Amino acid sequence: MLKKLFRISNSQEYNNTYKNGLKIPGKYLIAYIMINNLGINRFGIVASKKVGNAVIRNRSRRRIRAIAESSGEHLQPGYDIVIIARQSIVATDYNRLEKDFYTVMKKAGLC
Repeated sequence: MLKKLFRISNSQEYNNTYKNGLKIPGKYLIAYIMINNLGINRFGIVASKKVGNAVIRNRSRRRIRAIAESSGEHLQPGYDIVIIARQSIVATDYNRLEKDFYTVMKKAGLC
């Protein structure tokens, strides 16, 4: 689980990232990325009801959270990253999701 220090916690921070951040779509997720000037990366993970029922949404968030935790030394620090799960995330495995995550981060210039 991501420590509280590495999480985006309130809706104002989410909305600020949506409004002012760079939107980068991937096959299984969409990332909004914005500079935060904190020297660390903070993540927010969203899975709407379009993804599926509660079990599927929670599984999707857990997978993305695990990838975000393991990406610590691979990404440049100092960004707020909001990741939105797409419907296609349900039919994919962990390795494809991880590959898509890093593809999106490369497009953003964070890798």
